[in-house]
Amino acid sequence: MAKNIELEFVSSTAAALKAAIKELYIPAYFGRAGVLENHLPYISLIKPGEIYYKDLDDKEHYFYVKDGFLEVLENKIVLVSDSIERGADLDKSEIEAKLREIEELITASKSVAAGITVEQLDKALQEQREYMTKLEIVEKSGSS
Repeated sequence: MAKNIELEFVSSTAAALKAAIKELYIPAYFGRAGVLENHLPYISLIKPGEIYYKDLDDKEHYFYVKDGFLEVLENKIVLVSDSIERGADLDKSEIEAKLREIEELITASKSVAAGITVEQLDKALQEQREYMTKLEIVEKSGSS
């Protein structure tokens, strides 16, 4: 008989999540990584991006994580991060508004008169990637 995988999200800023799942995919430090039943012991740093898991009823769940780490041991996964956002809780209109604001800043940076520093532009580009990923998660989650 197949075992399920026990998943636990641990965060100091949000309620912990516990779920029985079939599979999990994370933005691991060196690329996207998946965890299935009976995975070998594994530890990974997590970089900003999408976390996806499928529960025992084949329902798909999406999250955005800024960073953290993950441990897999004996069909138990513990994911630790101080920033995990449930895809179903993200607001599409807020994300789109933030993206427009960031894109205006990036466009303005092309003008010397804008007075935008390299650091400010770098931060804007990082935020743009974050919000674009969140928008994809919202669309996959079916949220609005």
